[in-house]
Amino acid sequence: MRKTEAFINELKETHDPVNVVSAGSSLKFCLVAEGQAHFYPRYAPTMEWDTAAGQAVVEAAGGSVLDGQQKSLCL
Repeated sequence: MRKTEAFINELKETHDPVNVVSAGSSLKFCLVAEGQAHFYPRYAPTMEWDTAAGQAVVEAAGGSVLDGQQKSLCL
């Protein structure tokens, strides 16, 4: 949770406005795919089967799902 808050605070320093959406993972992936959201940071542990469908939707829309240092970031 702290890493997510730090990431959001970083975004707030460089981008305006930053809106936080409370929703399920599937909906968040769809918001990114539609271009209504630019990031979906996820720092909680996940398995491939938890995010595979969302990743497919985002990538089909031309986006990317990145994994680095045990975090996933949807762009």
